[in-house]
Amino acid sequence: MEFKLSTQPDGNIIYINTYADDFNSIGDIDELGTELRIENAVLHFKEKWFNGIHICIVEIDPSKAVDFLFESSCQHIGFLFCLSGTINYYCNHQHDNLLSLSRYEQNINTGKITAIRFSVTEKTKYVYIQLTETYFHTTTGREFGDKPFTRQQEPISAEISLILQHLLSHKHQGRVKRLFLEARIFELIIIYINQKQEKQTVSLKREDIVKIMLAKQLVEQDLQKPNSLMELSRKAGINDYKLKKGFKELTGHTVFGYLYKIRMEKAHYFLSKEKRAVNEVAFLVGYKNAQHFIAAFKKQYHILPGSLNKN
Repeated sequence: MEFKLSTQPDGNIIYINTYADDFNSIGDIDELGTELRIENAVLHFKEKWFNGIHICIVEIDPSKAVDFLFESSCQHIGFLFCLSGTINYYCNHQHDNLLSLSRYEQNINTGKITAIRFSVTEKTKYVYIQLTETYFHTTTGREFGDKPFTRQQEPISAEISLILQHLLSHKHQGRVKRLFLEARIFELIIIYINQKQEKQTVSLKREDIVKIMLAKQLVEQDLQKPNSLMELSRKAGINDYKLKKGFKELTGHTVFGYLYKIRMEKAHYFLSKEKRAVNEVAFLVGYKNAQHFIAAFKKQYHILPGSLNKN
């Protein structure tokens, strides 16, 4: 199969790559990093692919508005996540069906899509994950369906945000890396199927969603000295009532419930992967009293934290 990227409207091909059927890789996983410099933009690609899965992380830094056409020789299910900037696009040359993603928003499309024309006007970063029809059917026992399905933009949930974080920042290599990435893809598929069966509605304005997602980032960054609700709402530029209500609606957690969740997940990583001492981990995730941390960790995972940092 083949992917091709060209600038529009001149049709100048700036990137082309050919892959084995179903993205089968030579080793455990195939990877490619590319920098492209064109007249009005700089593009950075990081690709990873193996056995039915293609993951592409793209950063575009334009000096002015630039249009591109992405073409694929095969139809895939696609998960598009905008991490910064804005992407305006339409699929299969359907000019009357313009879609737009801003930061912290996602879109899912299934089948029948072989061309995406998109434009960027500011520095933009996105993740585009594609699954082949064979892989999707083998994994889920489901077909794409007779008609293409494209969900309008919706906010990236805390659950998906964590998956993307893992995809972007893990340190695994070789076969373990492949297993780790595929496990994250499984998580995305489960979320997609659950959402398709029972569509969640969000009653928030886009500008409020952006502010709430900023607040979520602040929670994730300030584990040792977390902000109060009033401080968080002030820094995010939203009133505390909207923040409380919207945070729960978007993430499924209260602000401090989410703080607890992230603390425990970080602690589990520090203990199991980096083999750090319990007292050090307690401090890193914001507990002044190690015993309080041990009690919280045991309540969450039903094991003592010290059992995870043994070599």
